[in-house]
Amino acid sequence: MKLTKLDFYDFARELVASGEDVIGMSTGEPDFDTVSSAAEAGIEAIRAGQTKYTAGDGTPALKEAIKHKFLRDNELSYDLKQISVSTGGKQVIYNAMAATLNPGDEVIIPTPYWVLYPVMVAMCGGTPVFVKCHSKDGFALNSEALEAAITTKTKWLFLNFPNNPSGGIMDRKDLEGIAEVLRRHPNVHVMTDDMYEFLQFTKERFVSLAQVAPDLYDRVLTVNGMSKGYAMTGWRIGFAGGRPDLIGAMAKVQSQITANPCSIAQAAAEKALIASPDHVEGWQKIYIERRDIVIKALNNINGIQAETP
Repeated sequence: MKLTKLDFYDFARELVASGEDVIGMSTGEPDFDTVSSAAEAGIEAIRAGQTKYTAGDGTPALKEAIKHKFLRDNELSYDLKQISVSTGGKQVIYNAMAATLNPGDEVIIPTPYWVLYPVMVAMCGGTPVFVKCHSKDGFALNSEALEAAITTKTKWLFLNFPNNPSGGIMDRKDLEGIAEVLRRHPNVHVMTDDMYEFLQFTKERFVSLAQVAPDLYDRVLTVNGMSKGYAMTGWRIGFAGGRPDLIGAMAKVQSQITANPCSIAQAAAEKALIASPDHVEGWQKIYIERRDIVIKALNNINGIQAETP
């Protein structure tokens, strides 16, 4: 029997429920509490009766907060018609694929990859094409390998850096190399999954592709969400900035599947995004301490050599 990530997740939950002291490592979930500004805003939204349907792909107030976040943190300017809000980052990506992929379209996915990328592509009729990223390159995508993988059928390139699961990053120079390749292939669009934006443990500031290569702005869907940076995994809020016609098509897909994200979660996300992410520095210190403990323990095992994410 083939076990999935969910099988391991459920097994870990069962052990915890039975009283076992278990560290579940199958799902990427912060063990910090949701940032207080979001939690309080969620409680207040319930008390204020904000429990009705909202605009299908996000309230104007939340979109304003996302617009503010993109400009403050990523130097990216999107108006409200360029912003999509969904029930988690996963749905943002699925909506984009459902809205754009035709049978035979290829989607380039660097490896190692988050397990659901090729599944979503296949569900929407596309064909995943894998490009290996190597430890010698810090698991960054090599521009020559990318160029070799592009064909006339390539519709999308997925970029997920900081990467789940490798922990690899792509700095400005790396992304400039990718941008040079993309300029030679105007048929290729890019989905940048920036969910781990605040978990980059280097001195260099995180940068996203549309920020590094403004001329590719209209070809990039910049995806992010509340799960990792704000410890809001269960609240299920993801969002994206992109070209208005793509965002509109994604909204149509969403309207037929789930309609609006949770009204309470939207109110919570709005408050969290407006505030400066001052909590991140403290979280990063704790994450780095934990990372170093695990890497040291692994490297003390004979025959194992672990890269430092």
